[in-house]
Amino acid sequence: MDAATVKPTRLTGIAALRWGWRFALDPLTSTRRAFDTFGPCVILAALPLIRPSRVAVLGVPLVLTAGAAFYSELMSRPDMWRGVSVLPGGPKGSAARRMSPGLMPLTGDQHAHYRKLLAQPLRRSRVETLTKNMARLAETEIASWPVGETIDLWEYGRRLMQGFAVEFLFGGTSEQSRAVTEMGCRMMERKWDWRAFAFPINLSVTIYGQIVREAESLERRMIAWVAAKRGHPDGRDIAAVLVNSRDVGGNPLDDAAIVSQLPSLFGLSSEGGQSVLIWTLLLLSQHPDIAARLRDELQSKLGGTAPSLDRAGDLPFLDAVVKEAMRVLPPVPLQFRVAQQQTTIAGQDMPRGTRVVLNTFLTNRAPGLYPDPDTFRPERWFAISPSAFEFPVFGAGPHICPGYWFDLTAVKIAVAAIVMRYRMDLPPNTRIDFRTQPTLRPRARLGVALRPANGAEVAPTPVGGNIRRLVTLPA
Repeated sequence: MDAATVKPTRLTGIAALRWGWRFALDPLTSTRRAFDTFGPCVILAALPLIRPSRVAVLGVPLVLTAGAAFYSELMSRPDMWRGVSVLPGGPKGSAARRMSPGLMPLTGDQHAHYRKLLAQPLRRSRVETLTKNMARLAETEIASWPVGETIDLWEYGRRLMQGFAVEFLFGGTSEQSRAVTEMGCRMMERKWDWRAFAFPINLSVTIYGQIVREAESLERRMIAWVAAKRGHPDGRDIAAVLVNSRDVGGNPLDDAAIVSQLPSLFGLSSEGGQSVLIWTLLLLSQHPDIAARLRDELQSKLGGTAPSLDRAGDLPFLDAVVKEAMRVLPPVPLQFRVAQQQTTIAGQDMPRGTRVVLNTFLTNRAPGLYPDPDTFRPERWFAISPSAFEFPVFGAGPHICPGYWFDLTAVKIAVAAIVMRYRMDLPPNTRIDFRTQPTLRPRARLGVALRPANGAEVAPTPVGGNIRRLVTLPA
């Protein structure tokens, strides 16, 4: 299918507002309903857009799309379709405004410059040298998890994935590095709280105002943290690379330039991997036959030891399990782009400022490529090899996520280490609701009980909640 051949549906007035409100409340379910009703390109015309920097209303279209053709059209033209910052922004002159840009919205020479800097610690050859240490960190961390007790899997997964990022991307674990990483992740999460959009008022009692105040604290701590790295270049440390580099014009990077890049990197370096890890473990707990097959592969190929990349690369079923989990419950199910000038989409004229939502969740369910798309079936990956536009979990095109290899490696090591040590039981009457913020995550605590991996298999606990709208689970 060519995007230009798709006939979009344009909704205006009350219909546009109604679907826009549904999208704000539940973007995944509402978009699926919209596509079932209208087709794979829905234009919500002249929706109000409230800019956090000033309370103003500007009518711009919001375009909902899915499918490889739209990903190819938009992701291949980053200068026309700019990414959206993962951080919240704030009042003029505020720390929240200064740290908002990140890599996502940059285009042209600026994007190429910073992407090249970040590629140093994220390159595949460097990640391959880290796998033994990554496996050691995973083993040490999960060995401390309490057997026989119920834990919040989301929080334990957060600690593990942040540990990978802090240790191997930000110069090693320290109180400062842990603190600024956690604060950066919290900033990214809170941007997507609907209350920050609905009430962009800078008061201590509003989410928006709290973000503004948290940003001031994060900025101070971050500047103090990177100060010790000046004059000490280290190609293994993203912060040290930035603080000892120059901007696109050849000038040394000042505090403002560093502050504009680092916070989003904190979130992006661990949040996506955390989402993949938690949903993979949940899906395995709901499919004990698949978990047993994976455990057999790990024990036979790895001999009961923690995996390293050279060996994990030979584990086809582990690779299939992780890919299928990312397909069914993608870490970033929606990607946003903004038109930089007047353009077209699906043959329709679109003004500058048009917002487009690219739906990874539904793109990963193209029935021609993924039969029975809501079902968790890892074995399908032995027969398919989709392009990045057909399986855009790390983005696609020139701005594909530079950290995808690090995240994928960390997740595989974590899954292997956990599955070889534990089985996970969900308590009776478990309800799992999801939210998109911007990663796909549980809305509330995700409690699981840990027991030794060598225990007897048990039937999975039935799960309730709106997660069942996204994936087929045992009744």
